[in-house]
Amino acid sequence: MWTREELKTRGKAAFLRNYWICVVAALILTLLVGSGTSNSGNSNNDSNQTNSVGISGFTISSDNFNVESFAERFTPLGPVKFVFTVFSGIVLLVIGLAFILIRIFVLAPFEVGGSRFFIENSMEKAGLGNILFGFQNGYYGKTVWTLFLKNLYIFLWSLLLLIPGIVKAYEYRMVPYLLADYPELSTEEAFRISREMMNGEKMNTFILDLSFIGWYILSGITCNLVGIFYLYPYKYATDAELFLVLKQNYFSSRSYGNTYQAY
Repeated sequence: MWTREELKTRGKAAFLRNYWICVVAALILTLLVGSGTSNSGNSNNDSNQTNSVGISGFTISSDNFNVESFAERFTPLGPVKFVFTVFSGIVLLVIGLAFILIRIFVLAPFEVGGSRFFIENSMEKAGLGNILFGFQNGYYGKTVWTLFLKNLYIFLWSLLLLIPGIVKAYEYRMVPYLLADYPELSTEEAFRISREMMNGEKMNTFILDLSFIGWYILSGITCNLVGIFYLYPYKYATDAELFLVLKQNYFSSRSYGNTYQAY
């Protein structure tokens, strides 16, 4: 059994012991893995709300609107606008696909590397090079595939309702840590063990996450300075401590636990 106070105390001690390296590692992970892009849409006014619209110096109002005149003036621009719209759509599609591919093949392995770093840092001062573990362990392809499936499953469950997506996110939360600690695990084993490790622990983990909400508010007030220099490494380190406790509880109750402990 574990308590929030115990995990947070151990996590804080671990990252303070290797403070600056942990700050840099947490910042890299937050920028590459933890942060997302936000899309903002343009707000267009409905033409039905006004009785006149100005286009390229030509005014169309309810008094002088003439369909034939309007078509005669603007039909030549139709093909140009169509081509521009199609071209813009293709460019946006290519950019979107590029971001998705970068997220899958480049950024996702950093999640495993970050897990490796903070697992190692729990026991000794870890080197920053650990965050590249996802690229260096000889299991890059499996790492990319497993994390892709993890994110895909969570996304698909989120399409049903918000709650199932959140539940699945907690259910698969230990997958990156398992890949970091036991790289020879298969994709199926990583998902299965994560589900079993989180069985009965999802609500406790959710409450653990909520216990950091005050720090997130303070980080927002300080323009993220508290986040960079304290909250992010503190949170990552605490999450690593959670994995270590759940791993010990899980494998100690199974006869094959010693096999994995060797890695």
